[in-house]
Amino acid sequence: TAVTDVSALGAVKQLTLTACTGVTDVSALGTVENLCLASCTGVADVSALGAVATLSLTGCTAVTDVSALGAVKQLTLTACTGVTDVSALGTVENLCLASCTGVADVSALGAVATLSLTGCTAVTDVS
Repeated sequence: TAVTDVSALGAVKQLTLTACTGVTDVSALGTVENLCLASCTGVADVSALGAVATLSLTGCTAVTDVSALGAVKQLTLTACTGVTDVSALGTVENLCLASCTGVADVSALGAVATLSLTGCTAVTDVS
């Protein structure tokens, strides 16, 4: 889509921006309660989104660092192939890492209530 600037949307409580490939800066969206950025392939820096309660980054292949997202309650990282380190996500209640082929070590995720590792081909040890 032609959407590129989302800075005016920070006060919205529920926001879906599916396939807005022109969006790159989501720093103003840290107070949105329920945020879906599925297939927003231009988004790379999600460090400002740690206070979002429900966050979907499905198909956001440019995202690599999710260390700031440990306080998110429900986090969907399906097909975020750039993500490799999920050690900071041990306090997320519901975590979907389906098809995150770069994730290998899930040892820090033992306290996650609901965890999906479907298609995480690099995970070999879940002890």
